Amino acid sequence: MSSSFATFLRTLMALAIASFAAAQDDARDKVTRNDGKVLTGRVLVPDATDELILLQGGKRVRIPRADVREMSLVRDAVREFCERRVRQRGSTKAQEFLIDDAVARGLPGLAKVQATWLALTEDDEKAHTFLGHRKGPKGWLWEHEGRALTREQLDVALGKQPMTLVGERFSLRCDADLALNTAALLDLEHLGVAWFARYGEALQLREVLEPMLVTTYRTPDVFPKWGFRPMPYYVPPPHEDVGKTFYAGSAPQRPQKMFFVGTQALLYHTLIGDADRRDARDRVCAWLEIGLGMNMEFTMQGDAGYAVPGPLRAQDLLAMQALGTGYRLNQITHLPMYGGFYLMDDAPTATNWTASTMFVAWLLDDENPFKTRDAFLRYVREALAEKKGDSSSLFDKAMGRRIEDFDEPWRAWLAKKKAG
Repeated sequence: MSSSFATFLRTLMALAIASFAAAQDDARDKVTRNDGKVLTGRVLVPDATDELILLQGGKRVRIPRADVREMSLVRDAVREFCERRVRQRGSTKAQEFLIDDAVARGLPGLAKVQATWLALTEDDEKAHTFLGHRKGPKGWLWEHEGRALTREQLDVALGKQPMTLVGERFSLRCDADLALNTAALLDLEHLGVAWFARYGEALQLREVLEPMLVTTYRTPDVFPKWGFRPMPYYVPPPHEDVGKTFYAGSAPQRPQKMFFVGTQALLYHTLIGDADRRDARDRVCAWLEIGLGMNMEFTMQGDAGYAVPGPLRAQDLLAMQALGTGYRLNQITHLPMYGGFYLMDDAPTATNWTASTMFVAWLLDDENPFKTRDAFLRYVREALAEKKGDSSSLFDKAMGRRIEDFDEPWRAWLAKKKAG
């Protein structure tokens, strides 16, 4: 076993142990019943309509929704933290305040990540002090693997001994440029906020109770690729349970397809659960997982460290690529994840990616004349949460018409998007 792989396994084990212990003792959510009694723990499905399940260590407490007066949830604190960071990005004082506010609201991971961001980008004394740094003759010293290092020494050391940054819903393991990777983790946290805001109620998403791991690699050359070329991917539980991506180009701002792999992790942790135990490359419904992931990839936008959700980007380019010669929707429904989206580096594979992305976009579009959004989200829940998979008959039944019936209106919509 290589030393780097052994280090990776130790990191995963440490995260698993720490996360399990934290989940067992986590009582940060508060549910106030109509009779005034306050119950603490973690709410499993915050948008549940019939009853709430409150996790208290190994115990599950069921509370009828009608008996709930109010809730104070971690998810709301995370949302407010992320939105305030973006809204007050121009004020160093406000950004400093977020450290204390995160601590006060029970978000120690985000407090540390925010302090790390300020220490790296502003050389902020308060942030350095919060992190326990001491000042040497060459500047502030960072602790890493038992050594006190300058910022420059730290970025070099990460290449041999990667660091894991831990937030609330995500953790990020990086082997270079701590500033870029701290920004990436903050962006992933805002991705989680956007995911729950858009789909929490409709899909009855489970809360993320343990940070999901994303690993970034400093270049495509050191990235453990799947197919013929480097392409970010996610390995679901019960296998590695990690998203893998990399930086590319001379001055990268974010890891490649970072929001895509983050969404893949969210899909499995909030909706699907474990995948096929025999095959780490198998998926429940590949085209749907690709389409949902890429929609969030093109939804999140803005400067590194300050990502926000917005309208789907690059729709003209995506539409042009999805209009592959003679491409029909029934071609994507049974594609395997590896063979259909990763194995080859060719035009048909690229079209599989863009067709999945834009078909999901069309199905979610409120201006779609078929008004498919609600039916589609019910299909998503059946296909993924209930693991009914990529059955064409399931799609036809859920949507009320055959997938082939959507071909022409979808292609007409693509042509309109292509024209801008």
